[in-house]
Amino acid sequence: MTKVITTINEDILSENICFIPTMGAIHEGHLSLVDIGKETNLKTLVSIFLNRRQFNNDDDFKNYPIELEQDIQYLKSRGVDYIFLPQESYIYPSFGVPSIAPSKAGSILEGASRPGHFEGVLTVVNRLFNLVKPSHAVFGKKDAQQLFLIKDMVNRFDLNIEIIEGEIFRDINGLALSSRNKHLSHDAKLNAANIFKSLQKVGKEINLGKSFEESVELGVNLISQNEIDLDYLAIVDEENFNYPNKYSKKLKLLIAAYVENVRLIDNVDIEI
Repeated sequence: MTKVITTINEDILSENICFIPTMGAIHEGHLSLVDIGKETNLKTLVSIFLNRRQFNNDDDFKNYPIELEQDIQYLKSRGVDYIFLPQESYIYPSFGVPSIAPSKAGSILEGASRPGHFEGVLTVVNRLFNLVKPSHAVFGKKDAQQLFLIKDMVNRFDLNIEIIEGEIFRDINGLALSSRNKHLSHDAKLNAANIFKSLQKVGKEINLGKSFEESVELGVNLISQNEIDLDYLAIVDEENFNYPNKYSKKLKLLIAAYVENVRLIDNVDIEI
């Protein structure tokens, strides 16, 4: 039976926990992470906390979808053991919480476009880790740079937490599921599916031997043919998030773009 909690007590700390942090507006992508968590045979704990510290735009924070009652029903239907609904004062008490600065990889791409974003993410994730004390935690691959930086933080601080990666969950047209998709019209969702299609085409060109520069230029041109405003399209080495070199074997092609003023991110893996 699912328990809805607002604080972490000793009974919960005595359990072996697989932790799935979210900001709510639960969709099938989140639920796929829950399913991964349940496969560990540990107790699953899902947090819902809208973290204002990772928003560098007040309007973005205020417009983030909140559907708490529906979220709880979705999570209960998936057999989650605990739903953690902390108040902001519990996450950020008056005595203060240490801010966690990202490593160098946090200064590019999303970090450059959204100053302070990753510091906000790492600070709240570290705080949640300290409260929940999980043995495992599940994060989705859609937020690839975030995932890299969280794994880096776990390594830097020698946290005894196994990070499990969940595959990107897509709709029938290939659009990566995101809570922000709720702000898109039907036509915009169809158009936004061109983001993934463009990434696939660029990845194919790289595998055929086209240079990184030519491949990215192709992707920019493909995106420009649709009503999509590109923020960035970049290729990085998956191991270190640096620009790839001749020794790189596993790459990530990452994109951030706006459709109907809604910011969307996506990525694909490329092996060469």
